[in-house]
Amino acid sequence: MREKVKFLIIISLLLTFLSCTSRKVVVIGKSPHPPSAKNYGQKVASGNHLQNGMKFFRKEKFSKALQEFKKAVDEDPSNWEAFYYLGLTYQKMGYYKKSISSFEMAIELNKGNKVWISEIRVCLGRSYESLGNFEKAKAQYLSALSLDPTNKKASNGYSRVKRKNKK
Repeated sequence: MREKVKFLIIISLLLTFLSCTSRKVVVIGKSPHPPSAKNYGQKVASGNHLQNGMKFFRKEKFSKALQEFKKAVDEDPSNWEAFYYLGLTYQKMGYYKKSISSFEMAIELNKGNKVWISEIRVCLGRSYESLGNFEKAKAQYLSALSLDPTNKKASNGYSRVKRKNKK
C-alpha cells in the first residue's frame, strides 16, 4: 500500500512539473482512456473523416480540415491519429494552446510507439516555442530526443530554444 502511495505522489509531481496547463493535476489512479467507437460503423466513419481532413490539410484548407478532424474525434475518441492531425491543424491556424491538448491526447492514446511519440513531442515543443514558453519547449524537445536520439527536428528545436532562451 505504501509503495502505491509513493508511486502516485511521484507521478503527480512529474505531471505537475511537466504539465502543459496552469491547472493543478490531481492523480486519483490510472487515467481512463476516452471510450473507443461504440461500433464498427463509427470507427469507419472516423477513418473516413480522418482521410478527408488529411486531403484538406495537404491542400492547406485548414478550416475544412479542422471540421473533418473534429468529426473524426467525435466518431471515435480513441483515434490518436485524428488528435495528432487536429493538433497540427490548430498549429497551422495559430491556435497553439488548442494544439497542445490535441497533441497530449494523441500521446496518451498511442503510448506504445516511441518514434511517433517523439514526433508528437516535437510538435508540442513547437507550440510551446510559439507561445514563448521556452522551458516547456526545451523539455518537449529533450523528451523527443530521449525517445528517438536520431530525431533531427527535436535536435534542431532544442538548439533553437536554447539560443532564444539566452537572449
